[in-house]
Amino acid sequence: MAEKAKNKATQAFALNEAFLRLRSNIEFSGVDDDIRVINVVSTVANEGKSTVSTNLAISYAKKYDKVLIIDTDLRNPSVHKMIGTTNAEGLTNLLKHYDPSVPLNQCPQIQVFALENNRTLSFLSAGTRVPNPLELLGSNKFRELIDNARNIYDVIIIDCPPYGLVSDCIPVSMIADGTIYVVSAKDTDKYAARAAMEDLKRNGARIIGTVLTKVENIDSGKYGYGSYYGNYYGGNG
Repeated sequence: MAEKAKNKATQAFALNEAFLRLRSNIEFSGVDDDIRVINVVSTVANEGKSTVSTNLAISYAKKYDKVLIIDTDLRNPSVHKMIGTTNAEGLTNLLKHYDPSVPLNQCPQIQVFALENNRTLSFLSAGTRVPNPLELLGSNKFRELIDNARNIYDVIIIDCPPYGLVSDCIPVSMIADGTIYVVSAKDTDKYAARAAMEDLKRNGARIIGTVLTKVENIDSGKYGYGSYYGNYYGGNG
């Protein structure tokens, strides 16, 4: 039992360190730019995209006072499950009657969670399902919401839908300062990932790096969440 607890603590420490390094790499990649709005994309579902988004947001919250994570996967949201909260009210509900004159942190859909060492993380869930996710994310209201967030938060992390299923991530990538592309060592088709990144760049996305997930643990033979940041499958980070 003690050995199991020790292994779990070791894995948690390694995961924490991996995302702190990812945060540092992003900051250094933007030394001449202001990279404050970062969206996270993958090719298909279950490649670890939302895990990366959530842990990256937490790592930023350990350094910055005002960090917001937004779930824009309106068809299959999952960030609220990882954080342990509800998706009853979120982005879609906020945009329905959005008033840009109201500071975003005063909107009731924004949830604030306490982290260790008196740190906090703000969260805007996906919200009620809508029939037109792409139209909503490509709207002027959504762009105004992100502009509003820039005036309040130090960093905004946006969890996007997988690129290979729908085009919802394209308008989000166009207004973000940088895009992180998630690649699963176990599941991702490298040709599909390369084609997706090239298409995103053609549509105005700035891919600042990639993260490799589900890396096999050599000692145990099991797959877990590791990370790699850099030039992978055509990334220009």
